[in-house]
Amino acid sequence: MYVVLAGVVVLAVILGSPAAGLEMDTQKMYLAPPSIHGVVTAGALYDGTYVGSDTTPTVSVMVPEGGDTLTLYLDNCTNAISPPTNISDSTDTHMVDVTAELGVGTHIIYAKYNNTSHTSECSVETVTYNVIPPTEAAYRVVFKGAFTKDALIPDVVIPGNAHFTTLIGGVHNAGVSLWEVGGLASPGTERMAELGTTGTLRSEVIASQPHTSDVIEAGVDFGVTPSAAFEVEMSGKHASMTLATMIAPSPDWFAGVSSMPLLQSDGSWRDHGLVELFPYDAGTENGDGFSLNNDATTPHQTIMSIRDMGKFLGGPIATLQFERIYLVSNLAQENSPGSLFVGHTPDGISQAFHTGPDTNGYVLYSLTAGFDSLAGSPGDIRISIASDDSGVPKDLIGTLYGNNPVSKGYYTFTADDEIRLDADTTYHVVFSVDNPLPGNAYRLMFTASNTEDAGTASGWTIADTLQGSVHDTYKDNSPKISIQGETATTPTE
Repeated sequence: MYVVLAGVVVLAVILGSPAAGLEMDTQKMYLAPPSIHGVVTAGALYDGTYVGSDTTPTVSVMVPEGGDTLTLYLDNCTNAISPPTNISDSTDTHMVDVTAELGVGTHIIYAKYNNTSHTSECSVETVTYNVIPPTEAAYRVVFKGAFTKDALIPDVVIPGNAHFTTLIGGVHNAGVSLWEVGGLASPGTERMAELGTTGTLRSEVIASQPHTSDVIEAGVDFGVTPSAAFEVEMSGKHASMTLATMIAPSPDWFAGVSSMPLLQSDGSWRDHGLVELFPYDAGTENGDGFSLNNDATTPHQTIMSIRDMGKFLGGPIATLQFERIYLVSNLAQENSPGSLFVGHTPDGISQAFHTGPDTNGYVLYSLTAGFDSLAGSPGDIRISIASDDSGVPKDLIGTLYGNNPVSKGYYTFTADDEIRLDADTTYHVVFSVDNPLPGNAYRLMFTASNTEDAGTASGWTIADTLQGSVHDTYKDNSPKISIQGETATTPTE
């Protein structure tokens, strides 16, 4: 090619086209890695770890560019746990089902995707998912309002009709958010925040099944320092709680807690806690005073905290206290070094406990115990409740069933039929293994304390020593256990 520049003839050799073509081929060969957003069927997200009892969970993934199929993996993309799943464009969040059953324990999940000719790099963004055995917990929750001058800036007059409206929310998993800071209010959240009505938000909770399991709705006394109490059932599949109540009167202000996990990252349940609640603006109605008659915010804004803003100081405007319901527990006590072996000899381990004074007696529903990693491959574990005969187990009262404790964590064993216990009576939890083999054993965690946890029912105790085949060094300590149940409504026959 000849180019004339200011009367000078220049020979130009065009080298750009082949180089550009090579560059395009190189770019075409490279697919940016996908990013994993979460395990949407996990019971809860706690400290960055998804926790739940779903062994074939669903994972949400986004790809940065178009592709044909997407696959989930373990072990840095070397062990596929899902078949190639058809995907569309990069604007969608893709839900991919794990089909290879994940065992109890912690797993790091990766992803790759491909198009007709190339495969992406392994995802740098991963999620950690701790699979736990099926487990349940019941909680007693107490709401206390503090719509007082301590929560407001100086000289603000509290309206004469100041109050909180009915608490509304639900029990759910990591796959749904009923409301969150930075998100837009749903119609149900808008009506709760502006009018204190609960019907629409209740319907949204129900419509979110199977990510939700229960609606929570509790009336609140009128006034600035009311209280409300309720009980709620949680499970390894639905282990988070969301609640909200309108700060009334106001344009669209409310207090609450969003996606609070009660299941911890190690698979144990939180025993108790106190959560301070602060004010939020739903972003749906204008106004800066304690009034209901305000224009709508157009367009709606995202939900935001108004702590230390407007009329509010930095202190809480309410509190939420929760306490796990059990008859007796020592799970919250400090661990003692070492562990107790069960299953390497025919002898079991027996832990005595004593019931409280209620004349109707008690009903035992389940027992939770802490286990360390196992030794070898022991047989099936057996958990029994037995009567007492001068400090040793005697007659079988009932049996509890659950998964073998194959990895470190807390395992819950449940009675098929209710187990009735008399008042002021000693019983034994007996841990044993079918077909014991030397060198093979489950390892029970035990405490360094003889103290029962706060929340233990009146009169209930766990004995400070063990019976059975145990190492002498550890015989003066107790296994980590929690016994769930309730006071019987009728006397034991």
